[in-house]
Amino acid sequence: MKWSVKQLTSQLNQAGKLLPPLVLVYGDDGGAVREHGQSLVAYTDVPLDDPFCSDKISVEDLQERSGALLEAAGTMSFGGGLRLIRVEGVRGDLPAGTLTAVTQAVKACLSAELKDVVIVIAAPQLDKSSALVRAVENHKQAAAVRCFQDNSRNIGDLVRSVAAAAGKTVTPEALALLTENLGADRAITQLELEKLMLYAGEAPQIDREAVLASLAGAPAVNVFKLCDALGQRDVAKVDRYLNLLEEEGQDLNQTLSLIQRHLKRLLLVRQSIDSGQSPDAAMKALRPPVMFGQPEFLQQARSYPLARLIKVAGRVVETQTQSRQGAVPPNLALKRSILALAS
Repeated sequence: MKWSVKQLTSQLNQAGKLLPPLVLVYGDDGGAVREHGQSLVAYTDVPLDDPFCSDKISVEDLQERSGALLEAAGTMSFGGGLRLIRVEGVRGDLPAGTLTAVTQAVKACLSAELKDVVIVIAAPQLDKSSALVRAVENHKQAAAVRCFQDNSRNIGDLVRSVAAAAGKTVTPEALALLTENLGADRAITQLELEKLMLYAGEAPQIDREAVLASLAGAPAVNVFKLCDALGQRDVAKVDRYLNLLEEEGQDLNQTLSLIQRHLKRLLLVRQSIDSGQSPDAAMKALRPPVMFGQPEFLQQARSYPLARLIKVAGRVVETQTQSRQGAVPPNLALKRSILALAS
């Protein structure tokens, strides 16, 4: 059977509802895969420290003995009741031969009539085209649940839920910044939100400043801070964020493109204001609009000398051209060029 995460959640919310004898949770989001796998284990209510009703089987076990899973599934729980088996170490990046051994063991197990047993397999990075996934989906005794990476709506719901549980609200700017920088892994997202709640302390509201301080290691946040530092012409900050981005392995050519975009948008707003348009109208005319940090962006546009903005924007284009032609060494010259923009 093929189940969605929603179907799995619905099943786990129904007390006493029987699970299929085998459930495979897989997908790109390793944190979500592990989270749902743990939920399945908890739902069985089987004591994990009781060897008579709980068992663990590793990938190595299945490589050594292909019948190990079938034997474990056929063993009766001491005193009756449900038996839980956790298959550990299954991942999409395992060697092909290892995944084949796991698939054969699962097929052999599903060929028997399974009673009073739940087998849980949590397999991060496993693709939907995998033979293991197809074997589970095509069998009535099993269910395969695919976990996708969180989208902006999922992340927004999660952020609001975590904040509400902590008795806090989140400003639209802070929410936009969080959805842009979280989502690749549910476990990492949860840890970052826990860190954010701790950082906010007793404050009733999570704002943009709290998010920027808490997510200091996120590349997108540091690029955003770098652009802000350039707009403020703060050389020390520019140098610090350039070093952070380099440590994170960020491509400085890509960073330069984002800087060009930021400066161009500052220039458009400054020219509109100088031509007689109100600051509010100039900001609203930007496409796409500034999603967060609007007061700071407007302050940069109004305080940056127009002649300097035009000159700096031209220098960025020149640096990009030289870099693409190979005239500029990858990182050192790019760092120097970006630092020069802030002077």
